[in-house]
Amino acid sequence: MKGQNGTRNLIYFNAALALFIILWGAWVRLSGSGAGCGDHWPLCQGEVIPTSASLKTIIEFTHRLTSGLFGITVLMQVWWARKEFGPKHLMTKGSLVFLFITVVEALLGAVLVKKGLVEQDDSVLRAWVIGAHLVNTLLLLGSLTWCWCLLKIAPVGKRLRLNDPLSKKEKLLSTLAVFLFLIVGAFGAIAALGNTLFPSDSLVAGLQSDFDEKAPFLIRLRIYHPILAVLMVSLWFGLLSVWKEKIKPTGLAQGTIALLYGAVGFGFLNWILMAPTWGALLHLFIADLLWMLLLINFWFRCYRPYL
Repeated sequence: MKGQNGTRNLIYFNAALALFIILWGAWVRLSGSGAGCGDHWPLCQGEVIPTSASLKTIIEFTHRLTSGLFGITVLMQVWWARKEFGPKHLMTKGSLVFLFITVVEALLGAVLVKKGLVEQDDSVLRAWVIGAHLVNTLLLLGSLTWCWCLLKIAPVGKRLRLNDPLSKKEKLLSTLAVFLFLIVGAFGAIAALGNTLFPSDSLVAGLQSDFDEKAPFLIRLRIYHPILAVLMVSLWFGLLSVWKEKIKPTGLAQGTIALLYGAVGFGFLNWILMAPTWGALLHLFIADLLWMLLLINFWFRCYRPYL
């Protein structure tokens, strides 16, 4: 809409860049490049631009370079939101929340590097930090998605239009559904770390190690990811089935339900294939898109967009 072009363009750019950085960060782990810049942060090998770089250094430095660019464009979004919407508008406040979560994301990345929680480290601390890192990543995408929704439900010169109020049951179940997605994401990050550090020779061997008391704790924890995922998906199925007649644009909820089916199917396929690199990356990409789409459904259930 007129009067918000700068903010809108930055939101779209930041969404694309954020997804790229998330997937590239996963590639850093999968390729064992987490120590590509040594234990230096934010410098790489003690230099602003590493002069003698191995492939692992290039992979890690690319992640840091794009993350630095992301920090700049997030600041630009805050500036444009304040300029186009005003300092008190929800868009400006949402962009500031987005900036804060971005800073936390960078600090969590710094902890991984400075504490040496990279490559073959299989400590409990790394599991905690990598789980928190994934949760914060989802919160980052969630805050950016909220900013996008505000373009539709609270453009310049328009007020928020409430939809039919959520019942107490809907409020409880939707809060639980969002919380469960975050927990599933955290356990998914831990499961992915376990798969990377302790790959199984076969699907049967992997299943046996899941229940082996002598197996590394990262392996024994990964069983919780699919169990919680089934509960979370079932809950979202129920909510979207109830909401689909109240959410505009028409077809949004049905499309999201279709993506839920696809995510479950691909998750099962990825498990059968023992999470190859391409499968792990695509699984993460689908999960991120699904998270953003589910939140759009939730906010469009609460508010009526200007279509």
